[in-house]
Amino acid sequence: MNIKKYFWKDLDLCTALVEDLGKYRRGTGENNRADDIEYLIQLESCLSEMFRESEHLPQRAHLLTANSFIVLRMLLENISSAPSLPTHLTTDAEVEDLCTELLDTTTKLLFEVLLAVSDHPTFGTELSVSRVISFLESHFSTFGPVYSSMIERGLFLISRTSAASTTLLLFSVFYVVEVLCRNSKFCRGVLTTSHLEDIRYYCANPELKDREMLSPTDSDYRTC
Repeated sequence: MNIKKYFWKDLDLCTALVEDLGKYRRGTGENNRADDIEYLIQLESCLSEMFRESEHLPQRAHLLTANSFIVLRMLLENISSAPSLPTHLTTDAEVEDLCTELLDTTTKLLFEVLLAVSDHPTFGTELSVSRVISFLESHFSTFGPVYSSMIERGLFLISRTSAASTTLLLFSVFYVVEVLCRNSKFCRGVLTTSHLEDIRYYCANPELKDREMLSPTDSDYRTC
């Protein structure tokens, strides 16, 4: 916990990590693209861990709201687009697997951000879900496809596996989808236009209902 305490005190460190999210998403041109994406995965995993269970640290709220939310705005902007890939890498199996893993870490990071502003009043009225949604919607031309991919990933996982290791990821996906759909007409449009029939199918499938994919208290995510 001391690491988190010192992390949220250091605006320069947090800003540097968030800036790297944008830099390496665009591609540095200096290294193998797979290396760039692996670094992005580590960055997002680190940021997710810094958010997790740090709601009692006043430094976090101060840093995220400092300078007109500059760190939060950069963070949301930089996770709102898929990594750019040269044409010859779009069918590379290694890169494709890494992009899927990156999508998972992006989902978990967005989950932590939304959870922070939803559940913890230490942010006050300055920082809210509606403000986060507003930031995402301002980049919806790039975030829309990422959001759609999150839904597709969740449906793939829930239809293919019942492994306990996927439970947290599934919960993260459905939490993000539920919050965004509730608060954004753009996100509702993506779901109803492209994914609603698939979701109805999976929710109505008795075999999937019996898999105990989500905990019993998460009944909201079992129905459409």
